[in-house]
Amino acid sequence: DIFAGRARTSEGKLQVELAQLNYLLPRLTGRGAAMSRLAGGIGTRGPGETRLEVDRRRIRKRIADLNIEIRDIKKHRDLLRRSRREVPIPLVALVGYTNAGKSTILRELTGADVLVEDKLFATLDPTTRRVVLPNNETILLTDTVGFIQNLPHHLVAAFRATLEEVVEADLLLHVVDVSHPNAESHIDAVQEVLESLGAANKPFILVYNKFDLLPDGQLPLFEKNQPGVALSAHRGWGFAEMLGEIALAFASSRLQKTFFIPYEQSWLLPLLHEKGKVLCERHSEEGVTLDVEISAIWAKRVESKID
Repeated sequence: DIFAGRARTSEGKLQVELAQLNYLLPRLTGRGAAMSRLAGGIGTRGPGETRLEVDRRRIRKRIADLNIEIRDIKKHRDLLRRSRREVPIPLVALVGYTNAGKSTILRELTGADVLVEDKLFATLDPTTRRVVLPNNETILLTDTVGFIQNLPHHLVAAFRATLEEVVEADLLLHVVDVSHPNAESHIDAVQEVLESLGAANKPFILVYNKFDLLPDGQLPLFEKNQPGVALSAHRGWGFAEMLGEIALAFASSRLQKTFFIPYEQSWLLPLLHEKGKVLCERHSEEGVTLDVEISAIWAKRVESKID
C-alpha cells in the first residue's frame, strides 16, 4: 500500500501492482478450500475448480500480462537511454536508504518538480536533470527509489526497470541520513541492494545528509568509516563541496587510452580534445588514431560511440 500511494507514472503503477501480486500469490490460503468444487461454466471455474484455484489462476495470468507490459516499457526506456547516450554526458545516480533526502538534494540542485516528503518510498519513478559542475562540466543527475533493509527479492525484481538507472550510472551518490540512529546499518542495507543489482563496484561518494541535526555538528565515527561530504539539503549547506567532489571523481580516474576514430565519426575528435589530453594523433586512409589521457568515465562514453 505504501508503494501504491507513491507511484505516479504508468510504469510505477505497473511495478507496484506486480510487486503486490507476487507478494499475494504464495499467501493465498484456505478461504477457498472450504468451498465446494462446482462444475465449470464458460468463463467461470473449470470442473472441480475451487475459488482459491480460480484466484490463483487469475493472479498468475495478470502477473504474466504485467511482465509483458513492463518488458515493453523497458524496451522504450532502453531506446530513450540510447538516445541519451548520443550526447555522452556522464550519469550520476542518487542512491540511499528510504527517506535519506535524495529527492530534496535533486530539487535543491536543479529546481526539479519532484515529490519531497518525510515518508517511506516517496520516490518510485526516476527523475533526471542536468547539473553543471564547478569546472563547467555537465552531468545528468537522477533520483531513484529508496532502499530498505531486507528488501524482498520480488520487490527488487518488480522495480528493476526503475533501478536500471543505478546500473547505468557512471557514479553513485550514496546519500545517508547521518542523524538517524541506525545510519550505519542503512549504509550496509544499501550496499546489499547494490550487490543484488550488480552495481556494488561502481565508484561512489558518500553524502552525509542532515548533519545539521547532529547535537555537536560532528560526523559520527562509523565502524567502517569512509570519507564523505557533510551536507544539509534542507538548509542548503555543503552543495558546493559535493559538486566539487563529483568533479574530482571524474577528473581523478584518468588513464591513457588509444582510440581509432573512423573519418565518418570525426565528430568525436573535438570531444576527445575537449575531454582529454591528446598525446599523439596519427592519420591513415581509414581514420585517425589518437593516444589520449582521459578520465575512465569519458573513455567509456567515447568507446560506446565508436562503431
